[in-house]
Order: sequence, then structure tokens, then C-alpha cells
Amino acid sequence: MKFAAVLLMAAPVWCQAPLKVAAVNPPERSNAMQQVFSDLEKRLDNKVSAADAKDPIDLLGLTRGLYLQGYGAVFTTEASLIITPTLSPFRQQITKDDVVKVHQRKIEHLATLKKAMRDMWIEAAASLTAIPDTEQLVLAMRLLYQPWEDTKGLPGQIVMKGPRRAAVTGNIQTEEQ
Repeated sequence: MKFAAVLLMAAPVWCQAPLKVAAVNPPERSNAMQQVFSDLEKRLDNKVSAADAKDPIDLLGLTRGLYLQGYGAVFTTEASLIITPTLSPFRQQITKDDVVKVHQRKIEHLATLKKAMRDMWIEAAASLTAIPDTEQLVLAMRLLYQPWEDTKGLPGQIVMKGPRRAAVTGNIQTEEQ
């Protein structure tokens, strides 16, 4: 009896017409295109790290880039505007004076970071000649903060984007969130 019940419940499986299997063949990205992306990722990391030699921007991860067919190229990374002091056995508290100084240094670095990102956006647009002029180029920098920091006037993310052809006109959209 149990066997008959199982067959009865499984009957609809055999009654359905089989679906056609759609082959998913993603467009192949050439080795040259992969090399361009890899080079751009490294150059962005170097440009941001070297933006201010006296008080460097702290990259918290490597830049990652990808190409979305029909949309364009997207590069993302995470950073702190300065090498932020943290609690340790040698620094057991962050004073109010430290909070003010860190905030001021980060405000000062904001313009430096934006300039480095803009320069890199233009450089990336010039390097990515295999991407159509009408497709987007997006450069997103997520800024991370310590829980004790004063983040007034500081964005959590900076996004620079525009069609690749905007490199010629310099018409790049900048969003701060």
C-alpha cells in the first residue's frame, strides 16, 4: 500500500514534459581584458595608498573589478581615510582630543581621496578601450570607521560613475552616501 501511495505521488513527475536545457555560455573575457582589469586594480590600490605619503590612506582590502555585459566596469574597494588609532594594550583609551584630531585629519583627507579617485577613473576609462563608450565605468570606495569616531561630514561611501566617453569631457558623477 505504501508503495502504491509513493507511485501515486510521483506520477506527476513522469507526466511533465521535460524542459529544454538552456546552455549558459558567458562571453569569454580575453586574457588581455583580464590583464587590463588586474593592472587597473593594482594601480588604484597604489594611487590611493600613495595619495599622501606623510599621512597615508589605509586600504582595508584590495580593489576588485568586474565587467557586467551591457552595463560596464565596476571597481570597488574599502578604506579608512587615515590609519586610525585603535585600542591596544599600549593605548587603552581614546581621548576626546584624539577623536577631534582623527576627525580633522579625515576631513582633510577627503579632498585628497576624491582627487585620486577622479584621476583613477579617467585613467581607467582610457585603459578600458574594449568597453563601448556608452557603457558605465563605476568606481566605488566604501569608507569604514571605528565605533568611537565622529563621522559628521564624512561619507560612508564615495561613488564616481559615468559613461566611459565622459573621460573626454570630464563629466563624472560623484555621489557621497
